[in-house]
Amino acid sequence: MNRSVLYTIGNGLLFNVTWLVIVVTASPVIAPLAAALHLAVHFALMGKGIPELKVVAQVSVLGIIIDQLLFYLGVFTVAGAPALPPVWLSCLWPVLATTLMHAFSGLQGRYALAAVFGAVGGAASFVAGTRLTSVAFASAVYGPVIIAAVWAVLFPLLLQIPRLNKVG
Repeated sequence: MNRSVLYTIGNGLLFNVTWLVIVVTASPVIAPLAAALHLAVHFALMGKGIPELKVVAQVSVLGIIIDQLLFYLGVFTVAGAPALPPVWLSCLWPVLATTLMHAFSGLQGRYALAAVFGAVGGAASFVAGTRLTSVAFASAVYGPVIIAAVWAVLFPLLLQIPRLNKVG
C-alpha cells in the first residue's frame, strides 16, 4: 500500500475516533482537548503545513457560523441551554476540516456525489449526535430533512475551500 492510501485511511480512522470521543463525551473540556490532539496528530503525520491550517481555520469559522444559524432558527435545541451550539459541537469543525484534503479528497470535483454524500452523511451524523447527546432536533421529522438539504449544498462547497487555497 502506498503512503497516500495509508494517509487517506489513517485520516478517516482518526476522524471517526475523534468524532466518537467528542460526541460521546459531549464535554466542554474533553472536546477541545480531543480536537487539539487530533490536529496535533494530523499535522505531525500528514498535514500540509500553513496552507492546510488556513483551510482548517476557514472551514471551522464557516461551520460554527452555520451551526449558530441552525440553533438560532430553531432547527436544534439543547434542553435548559441558550440557543447556542455547545462547545463540543464547534470542536467537530476543525476535525472535519482535516478530512477535506485527505479522506474526502476523492470527492473533489464530483459535485453530485459530494452532495449525496453530504446529505446522507451529514444527516446521519447529526441524527447519531442527537441520540448520544442533549442536542435535539426541534422537529424529529423536519430536522433531519433540513440538515440533509443543508449538507447537500454545504459539503461540495467545503470541498472547494482547499482548491481555492491551492492546497491539494
